[in-house]
Amino acid sequence: MKVTFTEIAKLAGVSVPTVSRYFNQQTVSPQNQLKIAQAAKALHYKPNKAGSKTVLVLLPTVTNPLYAEFYEAVQGNLAQLGYDCQLHVGQDDNFLASLKSNKFSGLITSLPETPLSLTRQLPTVSFDRPISREIPLVSCDNYGGGHLIAQTVLKRGAKEILIFCGSQQDLSPINERLRGMMDCFQKRQTKFSTAYLDFTAGNLFKQVQLAKLLTGQKYDAICCSDDITALLVKQRVRQLSYQPLVTGFDGSNFVRNFFPDLLTVKQPIKDLAALTCQLLDQRLRRGHFPSGHKQELPVTLLDL
Repeated sequence: MKVTFTEIAKLAGVSVPTVSRYFNQQTVSPQNQLKIAQAAKALHYKPNKAGSKTVLVLLPTVTNPLYAEFYEAVQGNLAQLGYDCQLHVGQDDNFLASLKSNKFSGLITSLPETPLSLTRQLPTVSFDRPISREIPLVSCDNYGGGHLIAQTVLKRGAKEILIFCGSQQDLSPINERLRGMMDCFQKRQTKFSTAYLDFTAGNLFKQVQLAKLLTGQKYDAICCSDDITALLVKQRVRQLSYQPLVTGFDGSNFVRNFFPDLLTVKQPIKDLAALTCQLLDQRLRRGHFPSGHKQELPVTLLDL
C-alpha cells in the first residue's frame, strides 16, 4: 500500500500542508522536520518516481466561487498525493510563455487556450475545458445538466426563452452545457434565443448590455451558462420589476448558502478535483494513460 502524506502527518502530529512543504524543500521548523523524517522512516515512505515536485494549476478566474472551491480541493488532494501546487489565474500569454516547464512535474488547467509549450512538455489533465484530443478531460455531465435545466424550464410553462452565456467562448463553438439545453428545446419545438455577456468589460458596461437584452421583457425564462451570470441577471430583473424564471449552473457552496432560491445544477466539485488529481498522479507514476481520455461525473438539479 502506498503511504500518503495524510498518514505521515497523523503519525508526526503535524498538518498535511506541513508535510508537503517538507518534501518540497520549503520552510519547516527544525522540530517538525525531525518529526516528519521519523514518521516517514517508520512508515517506510518512498517518494514517488516523479519526485515531490510542484504541479502548476491554471484557472481562468477565482472570482467565480466554483473555481475557488475547485482549487481548494485540488490543493488538499495534491498534498495527500505528495505534491505542492502553484496557482496562476487568467490568460496572461506573456507570463505563461515565460514559465519554465522544468520547474513543475505536472499541469492541471482550465484555460481553453493553454500554451502548447506547456502541454507538450508536462503531463497535463484538463478540468471542464477541452484543450485537445491528446489531453485527458475531467468534467461534470454538462450536456445532461443542460438538458435537466431545459426540462425543468419547460415544466414551468416557459414559451419564450433566452439562453444567456457568461462568455462568447461558450457560443463559438457551442459547449455541451448549452447544447443540452438547445437539443431539449428544439425537440419540444420551443422558441429560444442566445446572447452573451462580455465578462472582460467593466460593471457599468455589463449593466448596459443587460438593459439592452432585457428591453421589452419578452422572455419568461432566462437560462444562464453559470451561476454568476444568473445572479447578475436576477439583480437586473429585480430593478426592472420583471419576473422571468432565471436558472444557473454550477451550484457552488457559496451560491447554495447565500442564494438558495436560485434554480441551478450542482457540479460535484470535490469529486471532480479528486479525480483530476488522481489522473495526473497516475500519469506521473506510470508514465502514460490513453489519449483523449474523458471522464464525466453526474450532476444534481437543485430546485426548491
